[in-house]
Amino acid sequence: FVTYAIAFANAALIPLGTSIADPSGQIVLTDSTYITLAPGYYLISYHVSTLLREPGYMQVTPFYSGRAHIEFGIYFKTGTSVVSAYGSNSIIIDVPEQTRFSLTFNSNTQSTDGTATITVLKLNR
Repeated sequence: FVTYAIAFANAALIPLGTSIADPSGQIVLTDSTYITLAPGYYLISYHVSTLLREPGYMQVTPFYSGRAHIEFGIYFKTGTSVVSAYGSNSIIIDVPEQTRFSLTFNSNTQSTDGTATITVLKLNR
């Protein structure tokens, strides 16, 4: 899943598009912000970058199984204007029942030229 060259809004979900669809239907982009996962174990890797116009921070928080998971989030702080903020993470999650996965963007300054990629692989356990 991917998005590129957009402004991310504070306290908003990061919009996505499908890069390669899962033919099994286990991993589906159900709208422009949520990836629906069937029950199972998943390896999820994500990368987010954006240009911050003023000194500030970028925080990206994954959401699944009905709650935010800040422990798997991304945080980047800048000290000068017009600086790229970026980060990535990889996690393995257990999905006991169907869930929606999303990333929420937070920042105290304007962002431009945002890019995000998410790779989701269902594990055979």
